[in-house]
Amino acid sequence: MSYNFDKSLYFSALKTKILGREIFIYDEVTSTNDILLKENFPYGSVITASSQTKGRGRSGRNWVDDGSSLIFSIVLTGLSTDMLMPFNIIAGFSVCNGICLYADAKLKWPNDCIINDKKAGGMLLEASFTGNEPSKIVFGAGINVFNKSFPEDISHRATSIFLNSKNKDIKKELILAATLNSMEEMLDKYKNNQLEIDKLWANYSAYINKKISIHINGEKKEMIEKGINPLGELIVQDIISNKITNINSGEIGYDFNG
Repeated sequence: MSYNFDKSLYFSALKTKILGREIFIYDEVTSTNDILLKENFPYGSVITASSQTKGRGRSGRNWVDDGSSLIFSIVLTGLSTDMLMPFNIIAGFSVCNGICLYADAKLKWPNDCIINDKKAGGMLLEASFTGNEPSKIVFGAGINVFNKSFPEDISHRATSIFLNSKNKDIKKELILAATLNSMEEMLDKYKNNQLEIDKLWANYSAYINKKISIHINGEKKEMIEKGINPLGELIVQDIISNKITNINSGEIGYDFNG
């Protein structure tokens, strides 16, 4: 399958100084994340592919694509361990900003893109470590762009930009460029203490102040999502006890009627 990625269109919309200036385009790969993790690419390099055969989602789930999605990964260096979760949140904000060229996108903590209460994409942050600090981090995303239908077992919870956009002339190149523009700007502001992710979360969360289910170590608890803290951890309130807890891992389920 040939990937008809219009580099001229992409670069015409790209406003970054570094991120995405080096872009590598493939028809098919095993995983865009794997390539950046295993090989040496300059800071800010992006890989995008028409399809991948061994893509991964969170918790090791497979992500296989038929060419309808925007698949990309970016490599960064120089970020400390305590910046991993905040950067994951910033990257999520940026992906939403890219999607919002065509449809209103929100986030489900920590790394799902939501359009109209259905999943439109997922993100994955991985790192290679030297000692206790990351030598490089790779952020990857898969966004459902042109999908017109989904398998029956996920059709009730999956969607695409195409299914939610009035403008059907959707360009993957513009989504990617807008995402990277936002990512570079937000990351620079965060490094200079000019951006507070916890203050922005309410603008991006799909389920702020709504009922969610937290699944940790096989235990399920009903909570209300209250926001995130400056570390990027999810803040939840127990429905029964009203106790406030910070969550940094675990499966998060949502009650859409909450």
